[in-house]
Amino acid sequence: MTVKHLYLIAALPILACGPASGSSSQGVPTPRRTSTLLTADEIRAAHAEAGTAYDAISRLRPSWLQRGTASFDPPSTDFPVVFVDTRRYGDLESLRNIDAHQIAEMRFYSAAEAGGRYGMQSGLSGVIEITLKK
Repeated sequence: MTVKHLYLIAALPILACGPASGSSSQGVPTPRRTSTLLTADEIRAAHAEAGTAYDAISRLRPSWLQRGTASFDPPSTDFPVVFVDTRRYGDLESLRNIDAHQIAEMRFYSAAEAGGRYGMQSGLSGVIEITLKK
């Protein structure tokens, strides 16, 4: 047996004792965080369900609330448009009318993705899509 084989044999038990990817030390899976999705579980885990959708986004995904880079003159909107359950709901301020505890998930679509999904009504700076709990 070569030294290389001995290192391999010694390393296997050490690697087997490490925690599994995506899990915490208590055996409870850690929710995956993506920059374009915000779930009810993540809102609840951050104790942000007592406020509005705007509060939850400003705390957990503040980049969603920033101005887009519209190149058209004059731009129809500089901020993302809000859709609730696939229907246009309003501008960013309309997020203050939605209680965070009612949200199943929120998703951010870039201008290109939103155009493919919602067409012309998606604006030039993207879409925040909210799906409410049933």
